[in-house]
Amino acid sequence: ETGSWSYVGTDSARYVPDQNQPTMNFGWFDEHTSDEEFSRTVIHEFGHAIGCIHEHQSPAATIKWDEAKVIADARATMGWDEAKTRHNILQRYNASETSNTTFDRNSIMCYWFPASWTLDGVGTPTNLVLSDTDKAFINKMYPFRTRNEGRFSTNQARSWYPPVALNSRLIQFDPPYLEAPRITLGLTSLDMEHTSNIRINAHTAPVQQRNGNDFVLNLDTWWDSALYMAAATWLEFQGQETDFQVGEFDTLTQRNIGEPRNVEAGGIRRDVKHISFPAGVYSEPPNVVVWLKAFDLSNGANWRVRALAQNITSTGFDLSIESWADTVIYGATASYVAYPKGKEGVLSGTACSTDHRNWYPAQLANGARVNFAKAFDKEPKVFLAISQLDIDSARNLRINAFADNVSAEGFNWHADAWADTLCYSAGVDWIAFG
Repeated sequence: ETGSWSYVGTDSARYVPDQNQPTMNFGWFDEHTSDEEFSRTVIHEFGHAIGCIHEHQSPAATIKWDEAKVIADARATMGWDEAKTRHNILQRYNASETSNTTFDRNSIMCYWFPASWTLDGVGTPTNLVLSDTDKAFINKMYPFRTRNEGRFSTNQARSWYPPVALNSRLIQFDPPYLEAPRITLGLTSLDMEHTSNIRINAHTAPVQQRNGNDFVLNLDTWWDSALYMAAATWLEFQGQETDFQVGEFDTLTQRNIGEPRNVEAGGIRRDVKHISFPAGVYSEPPNVVVWLKAFDLSNGANWRVRALAQNITSTGFDLSIESWADTVIYGATASYVAYPKGKEGVLSGTACSTDHRNWYPAQLANGARVNFAKAFDKEPKVFLAISQLDIDSARNLRINAFADNVSAEGFNWHADAWADTLCYSAGVDWIAFG
């Protein structure tokens, strides 16, 4: 065929049941086609394939057409009759049929139109790539932060007993990234023997040592610690996504494993690192999500640890890893994700059992309902991981953090213990993409 076209979204499955028939066509490409024309046409047609309509036909479109001129010129230059011209250019979609942004003349889904086709002499530009609004809208319609399940438990690979010290899984990206993404890890579940220190480390190779096809997730313990089960979640960010700043803080980069920390007011002991953002990334203090991904806690006292962001400004924040009372932390690592306040399609927060109950007596079931400050258009994808624990060291450390009953308005978070574990408090940081 000579034309370039694509079915819109799931229309391809509805109207083309024969998989031997095309659902997209590029009819005018040859060896003389410019890179600009390849870019404009291919991105536009793939926009249709993922469900995007013509921007100039959006319910929010503001183009003041000279309809007689458009119909006459389309007939003369493209051989279109009036019905085809109205179908492809003039007819706007009903607002009840679509999800749409305000009109974007720079959208890849907007044709170039000469000023002579409009009553006010305002045409549209030649758009060769996705606009910022295109990118934001597509991300909103296809919310994801992982090109895989985004969560792994050792229970998926082995039985909980006997304990195994080194646990790893190859996580594949489907589809692959062009280059290795940045990965933020957080612990979601643990089942460890109480007779030894609680030593756990969720880790992967640095981004410089990975590729865009996969990564190896490790959930490890060491020395005499016994790991029955562990689980972690993660987020993936491409290099050009500067809105999302990610990293981690390992206390052992600041002090030796046996070096004591000063006791502050309230019996708090803390390790603090100031995280600086690249210049100009944020114009106001961003939102920051913090997850625990590793720790080494003495079994001589209850296991109390929390990680949090403090003193957040547009240029950086303090990442604090704390313990209290007589807990001894030999080392711990926390990861973080920062993103602009008010970013479309992203919400986050912190939840802790002590928001709803006293720390004593211990409880197995911990959690509550989170209501989003602003409802999403549809069910978002929620990621959460542990940011705080207070568990009695006389019993095994068992905790499982997860979200369920997710809707456009909110979700239920849980940080539940089981068997004879005594959980005085547990908290999570969460982030939702929708």
